[in-house]
Order: sequence, then structure tokens, then C-alpha cells
Amino acid sequence: MYEEFELEDPAARRRAAIAAEKDRLARDRERRESRGLTAVSGFLRRKWGWLGVDGDDAVTAVHGILDELSRSDGLAEEPRAVLRAAAAGTPDREALLPAVRAALESVTPEEVLAQIRSLWKAEIPWLTAAGAERCRVICSSAPSLLLVSGRSRGVSGGPAFSLFAAAATQGAVPVPTRHLPDILRWAPMPALDDLVDHGGLLPEDTPWERRDKDEALYLRARLAPETISSEEAATLEWADYLRREAFLNGARLERLEPVDVWDLLYDVVADGDVTRINELDTLLPRTQQIQLRDIRSGAVNGEWPRETVVDSGLWLLMASLWQPQQSVNPQLSSFHALVALNRAYDLLKAGRLEQAAKQAERFEKGATGRRADAGIRQEALTIRAYVAAVEGNLDTAETHARTAVGFGEQAAPNVALVRSWKATPKNRRDRATNPFIELGLDHGSFRWEKHCRELFRQAEGDHALQAWINEAEERIRAAQGGDAGFSVFFRIPLEPERYLMPDTVPTTLVPPVKGLARRTPSLSGEQLEQIRARAAVELLDDLRTTPPRLDRHGQRA
Repeated sequence: MYEEFELEDPAARRRAAIAAEKDRLARDRERRESRGLTAVSGFLRRKWGWLGVDGDDAVTAVHGILDELSRSDGLAEEPRAVLRAAAAGTPDREALLPAVRAALESVTPEEVLAQIRSLWKAEIPWLTAAGAERCRVICSSAPSLLLVSGRSRGVSGGPAFSLFAAAATQGAVPVPTRHLPDILRWAPMPALDDLVDHGGLLPEDTPWERRDKDEALYLRARLAPETISSEEAATLEWADYLRREAFLNGARLERLEPVDVWDLLYDVVADGDVTRINELDTLLPRTQQIQLRDIRSGAVNGEWPRETVVDSGLWLLMASLWQPQQSVNPQLSSFHALVALNRAYDLLKAGRLEQAAKQAERFEKGATGRRADAGIRQEALTIRAYVAAVEGNLDTAETHARTAVGFGEQAAPNVALVRSWKATPKNRRDRATNPFIELGLDHGSFRWEKHCRELFRQAEGDHALQAWINEAEERIRAAQGGDAGFSVFFRIPLEPERYLMPDTVPTTLVPPVKGLARRTPSLSGEQLEQIRARAAVELLDDLRTTPPRLDRHGQRA
């Protein structure tokens, strides 16, 4: 066999074709020399002329072809005798062509291809007009040029010829649908991958039904990835599928270098890192890219389509992008309620008590939409109770705290604390402020000492502010050493996890499963020759049964 060459390398294809032609010419020369033929007599030329064989070279070539065919194993004696007589110079005009076909049917596809090439080279017209056009493509050293832009562009044929045309053009020429069932069982996988790459093989063709187990799984992963299970993806070692599954299951991903779309989805959506949102935008498919841009544009004023707002897996990203400067209506959606609660709490820790109270009030009045969840309303009431207590309105604080108890007993200690303040003379009463909240920390935060040191250092030169920090620090330290602990402070939040964005996987922004990327190499020269040989066998149906008709001048009619 000739050395393999890569299909996409025209120079390699040409070298292989030249090598094949040189071998054929060498064999022809050896046959002529071994038979001692020097010239063809006029009488012999005339006999062969009636069979369409014109010229000394053509007669010599046909003698060699018929001599080889007469030696074929498995050939019946009658056609063998016809071939031997013709090779010796006595062709039977009626019986020769049927005998040639019988002989070609008894040899391998590779031998058929070799003899067809010899007939074509010698310009022996034993094929029909349609067969001659197909033969031109099959015997060409550059069939892709003929099929794509040459005179053979519209030539069609049987299953093997159709696959040869597709393989020679790397899938640019499709295989007719009617021929797919015939070629799917034996076509080399690179040829099928060429068809997949060019859309010539579709899921509805179900090619996996005609291949072995491993090839069937590979083809199904390429054409119908949605039918692949996690176990099958693991068998294929399909990293992208498995990483998608891990993301959808909320599992931690092993980061890649460079990062892929799943790393960035985790950073942006799961962690709320909006600094990487542009990187994610460049890697997302078009549909998900549009979704991401809609989310970003909605963050300008906090308005998104309903299908976006109900996807709780997007809330952290949406909250990270949206920094509301005005009061948020918590009755628009569960997401808006959570943002409103966090805004009120952030304002509280920033010392902007009046604005925090106004934001918290919107959970109970000022709108006619749906009410927030009970837990979030309880937290909002607790914020209102705390602000009222700090401002000295203990009756209002008690009212809000009691209402909060109606949503859960978590608020009961605050009611008791407010009542104890009311029962204590004002000049002996503890301060109502929670020092953790004053310092901008969550209630009971273990970071309070480090945080106080950082604030004290930042307040260098501001003695009043440093004294205030020291006072808050001393209050925390005193409570820590007491029997009651931090329960001496107004507790807010009641349940910190209520303030957190849901840790759920989004249904939006997640790209669909893409077909498995191609894993086979380009079609090799050896594989292309195997397909070419099968296509040559199909030409046997185009062999004439009688010689071409000649006119009175000896020309083919």
C-alpha cells in the first residue's frame, strides 16, 4: 500500500497519486517486455477497434488487463477462456465484455480499482456515459477539485461513490439521505465525523444504531448529547459535560488554567464576583450572552423580567450588580424583599437609622403587592423596634417587638429587654444601642476586637471618635465577661441566614450541553483508498454488455 497522507494536504494527495501511477506504468512495461510485444499489427488493431479499443498503446494495455483478469481465482472456465483468447489476440465481440465483468466480480475491491484505473488510463470506453463521469472522479488524483468546482460537480452515484465524494471533500459534498443506511455500517469514523462537522449527519439519522458499542456512544455524544448520562460521560472522559453536571449539582469545581465558562459562572453567579462578568460574557453562547446582558441592564433600576426574578440562583449576581440608592419596594417579589431587608440592615450598620426605619416600614405599608415571607417581615419589624428603642420611643419599640414575636419566638428576648428598659429609670438605664451594630458588625461577630483596632487606627487624630470606639469596645468586653453574655444587647438580626441570598443553581445563564468535540483524526490516505475501491466496485453496474457502436468511419456513435 502507498504511504498514508493527510486528506487536507493536497500536495500529499498528489504525491500519492503520482506514486500509484508510476507503479502501474512499471507493471505495464514489465508485461510488455515479458510478452515480447513490439508492435500491433493492422489486422489486430482493426479487430480491437470494433470493441472500442483504439491505438497500439490501448491494445497493449487491454491485453495486459485481460491477461491479469484471466488468472483470477474463482473465475468460471467459460469467461476465463474468453479472456485468454482475447489476450492472445482473438477477442470475441459478443462475449468479451460479460466475461470482463464476471472476472472483475471475482476479485477484491482493490484489484477492481487497479483494473478500472488501467481501463481509464488507456481510454477504453467500456463504461456507460454516466459511469465514465463517475470513473473520472474515482481515478482522479485530485477528486475534490472536480467535485467542488469542476465539470463533475453534479455527478452522483451509489452509496460508496457518494461517501467517496464526501470524504474527498472532507464532508463538503453531503451523502444523500437514501444512501446513509448503506454506508453507516462500514464507513471509517473520520468520514462520519466529516459529515457531522458539515451537518451531513443529523440526530434523526441515528447512525449509532449501526455501529459497535463504543462508536455508537461516541456518535450519540456528538449528535444527541442530551441523551448521554453522567455514567456514559465518565466513560467518554468528557470533561465539559462532567464540569457542567458538577456545576448544576452545586459541587466545587477544580479550576482550569485558563479558566473556562464553568469557572467563570461559579465566580460570577455563585460568588457574585462581578469583576469577571466581562470574561464570562465572551465565553457564553449567544442565547446565554443575551440573558446576561439583560440582567446587567436590569440592574440600572432594579427591574427584570419575571422569569429572571423567579430564578433564585441569579439573586446574588443581581444583588451584586444592583446598588439601590432609593427605598426598595419589598412587595414586588421575594428578591426585592430580600434586597430591601439587606438595604435596611446595611443602613442600620452605617448609622443611618432614620433611613433604615423607613425602608423597614415598607414591608407593612405603602404598597398593595404581595407580602414578604414571615421570617423577612419579622426581621424588618425587629429593625423598626431597634430604631425606635435607640430613639427613646420604647412604647413603639415594644409594639414592633411584640408584633415580631407573632412571627416566631426568636424575637421574645427583645421584648423582654425593652420592657426591662421601660421599668428602669432613664438615668439608670443601659444604652439601647447594640455596640456590634454601632461598629458596623453583625451581632456577636467574633471579629470585633480586630475590627475595633482597625477603626481606632483609621480614626487617628480624631479623639472623640476614638473615645466612642473605646466605649463600644468596653461594652462588648463587659458583656462578654458577664453571665448573660451578649443577650444584654438588642438582638438583630434574629436569624442571620435570612439575610443571605439563596445558594441555589440558576436555570438561566447555564449553557446547554454541546455535542462532544471531534476526537478522530482526519481521514487517512489508506482509508480514502478503501472507500475509492468500494466506489470502483459500484462501477461494475456501469460496464457495457456490448461494445460501443461505431459509425461507417469507425468512430464511436
